[in-house]
Amino acid sequence: MRPRQEASEEQVKEMQLAMKREKRKAQHRRLLCVWLRIKHDMSTEAVAKATGLCVSQVWRTWSQYFRGGIAAITKAKGGRKNEYLTLKEEAEFLETHLAEAKKGRLLTARKIKESYEEKVGHAVPESTVCRMLARNDWRIISTRGTHPKGSPEARDDFKKNFTRGWLPHGLPSPV
Repeated sequence: MRPRQEASEEQVKEMQLAMKREKRKAQHRRLLCVWLRIKHDMSTEAVAKATGLCVSQVWRTWSQYFRGGIAAITKAKGGRKNEYLTLKEEAEFLETHLAEAKKGRLLTARKIKESYEEKVGHAVPESTVCRMLARNDWRIISTRGTHPKGSPEARDDFKKNFTRGWLPHGLPSPV
């Protein structure tokens, strides 16, 4: 059997600070898992029972800590790994279209998509543009359904003067 790896006083102090700073529940639990091992020398089964992790997760967490330190067990998962533009660049990009929206003109997702593709330099799916608009609090404006007692002439006049489009929150609807 391999000898247990011990932690230095510096590592213990670093672990205390990390546990005080950590707000995320899963990462705090992983820190607690290592803390119980290095400070209280608890067994794998006891740490698993105390933290609510399974034994294999406890072993994996200890291994990650002793190989890579605190950063290895507290790194965040997920995120925007395949973004075309950063959040700041997206906001700046939409600012260019905001002037047109403030004039009362409606922007269609197709127009925004075309200019987005020019900026990025290649084709993107429509869903990318729609998610970007939603992420930046732009809302969709569209016509309502037809009423059975509605006038077809009035409907035709409305269709000539209205198109479905996007507006940022806070701007009044032109309709």
